[in-house]
Amino acid sequence: MIEYYIFVLCLVVGFWLAYQYGKDTTQFKWSEYFATLIVPYIGLGILVWYEGRWILGYYVATCFAGNIAEHVGGWAVHKILGHRLWTYHRLTMGGYTSALSWPYWGMIGIVFLGIYKLFG
Repeated sequence: MIEYYIFVLCLVVGFWLAYQYGKDTTQFKWSEYFATLIVPYIGLGILVWYEGRWILGYYVATCFAGNIAEHVGGWAVHKILGHRLWTYHRLTMGGYTSALSWPYWGMIGIVFLGIYKLFG
C-alpha cells in the first residue's frame, strides 16, 4: 500500500514543480507539460516494481476510458446545451478531448485504484 502513497506524492511533486516552473507564463510550453509527467512516471515505475506489470495495463485502460468519457461527455453537453464547456487547441481529437490529456486520465485511474485498495 505504501507504493500508492509514493505514487501520489510523486504526482503532487510533479505538478508542484511544473507550477513553479511555469507560473509566470501564459502560453502552453512543452517543457511544463513534460515536467508534470516525469515525476509521476517515476512513481508509476515504483508501482510497477511492487505491483507487477498488470498496473501498466490498468494505466493504459484508464487512459482510454477517461478519454472516451471526456469525449462523450463533451459531445453530449455540446449537443444538449448548444455550447462547449471546454476546448483544446493542441493535438485535439474532435475538439472534445486531446491526446495530451491521456496520461492524466491514467494517473487519475491509479489514484482511484489506490483509494479502492485503501477503503475497499
